[in-house]
Amino acid sequence: MRAGFVNIVGMPNAGKSSFLNAIMGTKYAIVSHKPQTTRQRMLCILNKENIQLVFSDSPGFVDRALYKLHHAMNKEIYSAIEDADLLLFVLDGLSKIEQQVELLKKVLDSKIKTAIVINKMDEIKSSQLSAIYDELKIIAENIPVFEVSSKTNAGLDAVIQWAENNVPEHEAYFPADDVSEKPIRYFLSEMIREQIYLNYSDEIPYSTIVVINSCKGVDEQAELVKIDATIMVNKSSQLAIIVGKNGSAIKNLGIKSREAIEQFLGQRVFLGLTAKLKENWREDENFLKKTGINL
Repeated sequence: MRAGFVNIVGMPNAGKSSFLNAIMGTKYAIVSHKPQTTRQRMLCILNKENIQLVFSDSPGFVDRALYKLHHAMNKEIYSAIEDADLLLFVLDGLSKIEQQVELLKKVLDSKIKTAIVINKMDEIKSSQLSAIYDELKIIAENIPVFEVSSKTNAGLDAVIQWAENNVPEHEAYFPADDVSEKPIRYFLSEMIREQIYLNYSDEIPYSTIVVINSCKGVDEQAELVKIDATIMVNKSSQLAIIVGKNGSAIKNLGIKSREAIEQFLGQRVFLGLTAKLKENWREDENFLKKTGINL
């Protein structure tokens, strides 16, 4: 039996979560075009005959960490670099590589076996790709490089094969039917938060956090799952934006969130959604710990 932790790191918007979802063949990590969408590490477990690959998604590095939340997100990255059996550095092929070099050097300095994944190959021009390889020759000589498109799944099999070939001999870390270490409430809150990122602009997505107060019927495969959730906002002015005129915005958010959750669970869902003010929650250590953020 071979098993190991394959940790995915990279800068914001490099497509780490889309890459993980493509690897798993199912959407587990939320995705948006806004940076800092991912806040916590999440494990996804890919089981094959005599091989278990434990992939770890991580937040993008916050260059200007302003809040305890940001520092916690960066801490998750450093942990991912330290505790890996293998590292996959997802490189955004559409962004300047100079912006990604600092984090890449930290990864390479770890001395953990690493591969570089050039993502978004379906959009990269040949001139951009050539410039990337010129830079990698300088800072990452003899490091395997894979060209991948998370949208089309091109190149994924080669990455998985590399991971299978390089994880150590070890007993499985998780039962064969596990797909993640996160509880169902985590995925429910993340799906609501994803819709906030997709449907609100400016500071709103970064100033909100979703708390699942109750969830009934998932484990029992009930005909109707009942979920009660609260969106916490940072300022009173943001509360009005989340709710909208006559509650129209939060109603629309509830509809889209319910549809996403129903697709994920394969069950009908009743979603009760409210919004509350929780001033400066990004600096509140006790609150962050209660919501599962590791400080």
